[in-house]
Amino acid sequence: MGKPPDARIPVATKSSVRSEVLATLGDCSRRGAQVPIQLGQLFLEVCARLERVGIILPKAGRASFTSLRYSSGSVSFPDFGAPEDIARFVREVMWDLYSQGVLAPAPETNCPPDVDRHPPFSFLDLDCAVLTDYGQGMLADNTNRTHVHDPDGYLANFLDADPPPDPEMMRYVGESVAVFRGRHFLATIVLMGIASERLIEVLAESLRDALGDPTGTEWFNGKYFNKRDISARFEALSSRLMSEYGDELKREKLRDPYHCVVKPTFHQIRCARNDIAHPSGREFT
Repeated sequence: MGKPPDARIPVATKSSVRSEVLATLGDCSRRGAQVPIQLGQLFLEVCARLERVGIILPKAGRASFTSLRYSSGSVSFPDFGAPEDIARFVREVMWDLYSQGVLAPAPETNCPPDVDRHPPFSFLDLDCAVLTDYGQGMLADNTNRTHVHDPDGYLANFLDADPPPDPEMMRYVGESVAVFRGRHFLATIVLMGIASERLIEVLAESLRDALGDPTGTEWFNGKYFNKRDISARFEALSSRLMSEYGDELKREKLRDPYHCVVKPTFHQIRCARNDIAHPSGREFT
């Protein structure tokens, strides 16, 4: 058996497709939350965007996507001349947004009149969608959280790094992204906390190896590994890292980012995870 069509699509292309689907839905959002979205027409609008950015290449004899109009007919899942792999992936992204609670089936009475109804008494139509309140909020968010709704592009930020990230850490990051997209926020934070602790462990082991034996081994066993609390381990790691490599990190313009980004991020994740382990009534979004 061959690979499924979307397995042949590069990660960057998948990311672009999801980005254009979300951008098109953003336009729909600005028209109003309860305005029905005809998914066939949404498909055409996404394809037009993908053609403008070069994901879909122009093809002789094919009408432009912007000139086409969708109406339900005898042909199931028409591609309108789009490449089969891309067309199928666009549909998968749309269905993914249903399962994430961004889209919901529209009441049939809200659907445009040219949509055939089978059966005629159906009161929810999957051919038409409306944005949920959650979807409206997600699309209006300007803090880049929508990037997490593009798991391929989001995870590529880690996977394309040099040196490559620790596989065990990425296992938990990937799971964290998956449950976030399912709106399971407590599980998201717990998994991100595990990934964060694994990253600290990898950094400590790298520092131990860089310091060499016996200096690195003695520090690791005597000042780091024997501490049970992850916060104490992190402080032991930070202290030794700065004492040994603070000047080098400053020259590479990495010391301030470590203090101003890495440390606060670690503590935010740790505190959020603690709030879950010891309930305090805190709500997560």
